[in-house]
Amino acid sequence: MNEIFHEDCLDTLTKRDIKYDYVLFSPPDYDELGYVPIQDDKKYYDWQEKVYSKLKPKNKVVTIVVSNRRFQRKTIPKHQFVTDIMKNLGYDLLAEKVWKKSPLINLYRYNYAFVLSYGKKGYKSKNTRLFKYDTWCHPHKSYMGYSYNFPGEMIYRCIDNYTDEGDVVYDPFIGIGTTAVCCVENGRNYYGSEIDKEVCKLGKKRLTNYKKISKFI
Repeated sequence: MNEIFHEDCLDTLTKRDIKYDYVLFSPPDYDELGYVPIQDDKKYYDWQEKVYSKLKPKNKVVTIVVSNRRFQRKTIPKHQFVTDIMKNLGYDLLAEKVWKKSPLINLYRYNYAFVLSYGKKGYKSKNTRLFKYDTWCHPHKSYMGYSYNFPGEMIYRCIDNYTDEGDVVYDPFIGIGTTAVCCVENGRNYYGSEIDKEVCKLGKKRLTNYKKISKFI
């Protein structure tokens, strides 16, 4: 455990025998996969369903961070499509939180995202104090030019609520490794997958540098 794999998450999920307690991630947006909103909706959401169907967390909870999309003067309700996918896979929506990224105006994307937690029968949740709030205000900050990340404080709210120390968290789109850093910082273990070579290298370098000062290493 405690490893980031430079590969497609579908390869990780089908070719590696990894065990994990909880899943937390934000899926790639349309443009990261070469898709166009509306035109490629079926391809985009079929691909997501294929990935999500392979997830097997022991504690039966998956948290997905989703930002809706502005496109051609319309709103693409990505959170609605994701919820439909998870429902088809037998998951119930356990919690819906709003992550406020910024108070500013953004003409292309909304400055908030949904933090959606889904569970199956027998799921584990501690109902922690910080998780109970419905709106989470954590400013979004890029890391060395990489902007598809989210704050460690937001990840902490989730792993604190759905895991115990020593549990394993899997992030299939781990990017620059923020989930891994938060796990190390809070006594959890991790697995991650990242298909982009340069992003994966950046994440591993960031994590290596962080480990040098972490009280858990």
